[in-house]
Amino acid sequence: MMNKRFVGIWGWPMLLAILTAFGLLSALLGTGIWHWLSWVAIAIPLLMIGYYWLIK
Repeated sequence: MMNKRFVGIWGWPMLLAILTAFGLLSALLGTGIWHWLSWVAIAIPLLMIGYYWLIK
């Protein structure tokens, strides 16, 4: 079982890394709807980066 502190620190970065990996793999390996899902999966981390960059 994971420590609460570990998940508190690394939870969001791990989720963003998984989302990015999913986006890259779906763009490379899929066609049709998978390309749209890849755009969404890659856009979410970029939007979060932009949001936190602007508020800082």
